[in-house]
Amino acid sequence: MRSIYRSLPLAAVFVCCLVPPASFASSCNREIVVPIHFQQGTVCWQHVGVGTTFTGQFGARQHVTAAAIGQFYNADDKRTWVTTGTWQISVSGPGGFFASGENGQLDTILPRSGEYSFEIGPCAVWGSQGMIEICAQ
Repeated sequence: MRSIYRSLPLAAVFVCCLVPPASFASSCNREIVVPIHFQQGTVCWQHVGVGTTFTGQFGARQHVTAAAIGQFYNADDKRTWVTTGTWQISVSGPGGFFASGENGQLDTILPRSGEYSFEIGPCAVWGSQGMIEICAQ
């Protein structure tokens, strides 16, 4: 699987992941759905910004890889700070299909044609800046 870190220019990592959003993460209560639209002739789609759920149409037996990185808010009694790291990523779809990845990366074969939803986590990062890349072959 192509690593998301190699596919994303270094400058984009700094822009998307070190600039704090207007508010902190939404704490699991505000889903932000982003449609997946592959450009004609491409096998990968990227989203830089805010999102929690990414939905699109995929075919049966497609090999799909996905990766996600972004901001984490940290706090102690004295201060709050932002770090960047891998997010959890999972996919669900027709017929109750579900697969999850490790270390911010997912690699699976989709069993049926239809709409699939990729979701990042933990939900505490919802509302944070980040980047997701989904590739389908």
